[in-house]
Amino acid sequence: MNVNALEFINISSQTNVMAILVVTGEPGVGKTMAVMRVAQMFKEKGLKVGGIVSKDITSNNGRTGFESIDLSTNQKATLASTSGKGPRVGKYFVDLEGCRFAVDVLIEAIKGSDVIICDELGPMEFKSKEFVDCAKSMLDLDKPTIVVVHRKLQHPVVDQFTTKASFLINVDVQNRTKIPDLLLDKLQ
Repeated sequence: MNVNALEFINISSQTNVMAILVVTGEPGVGKTMAVMRVAQMFKEKGLKVGGIVSKDITSNNGRTGFESIDLSTNQKATLASTSGKGPRVGKYFVDLEGCRFAVDVLIEAIKGSDVIICDELGPMEFKSKEFVDCAKSMLDLDKPTIVVVHRKLQHPVVDQFTTKASFLINVDVQNRTKIPDLLLDKLQ
């Protein structure tokens, strides 16, 4: 689906499900920073925000992996690294225990948070059946949910999110600083 950079597309007319906002864009454009900022904005309004964000793990030689960070506690777990064991995605090995950490964090967020954030629905996360099942469970929440979707990922769960989404936005270098305010506005 091609989306104008600053335009939210109202895709769903469902009224019994709270807003699902899908955020996508090219790698490195600022999707994670945007959802981290909107999480902070919701927290400043007194709402409990839960879920995960994914960030790069770097060393002197560049990116060596990815980690999942709990938005409530700032605890971290390795999602994938260039060394290790597990299913492979490109040059990375997916840490299934790290995926389990993300699932546990998301389950806690679903139970006890006002707003759920899942960054991201991507090929590494989807190497874990538990993660896929957890993502499916977020499709019918009665809470505002923001999911970051890997731009090129073809997967039935991604299709379900984009079909059920209240709004879909493509982050790019021109709009990335405006995204947190737009997301906040759409979920209030």
